[in-house]
Amino acid sequence: MKQFKLKVTRREQTGRGPARRLRAEGNIPANLYSKGKARSITVSAVAFRELSREMGGGAALVELTDDAGETALTHVQDIQHHPLKDVVEHIDFHEVARGESFVAHVPVHLKGEKDAPGVKNEGGMIDHKAHEVEIRCRPSKLPDHIEVDVRGLSVGDAVHIRELPQLEGVEYLEHPDQVVVSCQPPTVAVAGSDESGAEAVAADEVPASKVRRDDEDSQESEDK
Repeated sequence: MKQFKLKVTRREQTGRGPARRLRAEGNIPANLYSKGKARSITVSAVAFRELSREMGGGAALVELTDDAGETALTHVQDIQHHPLKDVVEHIDFHEVARGESFVAHVPVHLKGEKDAPGVKNEGGMIDHKAHEVEIRCRPSKLPDHIEVDVRGLSVGDAVHIRELPQLEGVEYLEHPDQVVVSCQPPTVAVAGSDESGAEAVAADEVPASKVRRDDEDSQESEDK
């Protein structure tokens, strides 16, 4: 379990207008959810960018401290990005209690993709279908990520939720048969005859007027 610290500021104003002003000032509007309640807070965009770099894309707990000195142990529940720019527009934090289980989404990392027989010997490719999985655990048991070894996958093989590593205190919540990663067969282009294709295209491209003239010439020959 990794744990980080982040300073936040309470905010009273909500809505699109105040949110736009906050972003223009280099801040990110956010919410802190705790036992059914939500508090509006503000996070420095620079501070959150540094925090994200330290977290390295893994799951972690973040201790928030506001301008009144109050603290809350949280995990990042959701991050909303701008649809076109590489900018965070909103963050949802969820408060957790030590010793109590909570639900989190944890990233899935693959190991040995290039060494899989399906890739090395059969020309297949690894299809990473689920980049994160939903789990339930206590804060002290929160894994940074779930590592999946795919070095044994041949074409047609897959790793399902039920086959993920069993970690102490961690419960996988998604359907056991859900595919996390698979090895797909190589894509094969349908071979066709270029000559026949060219002939077909050529036939299709004969002008209708030419066809009519040929028919008329044929009819005149019969009349003669």
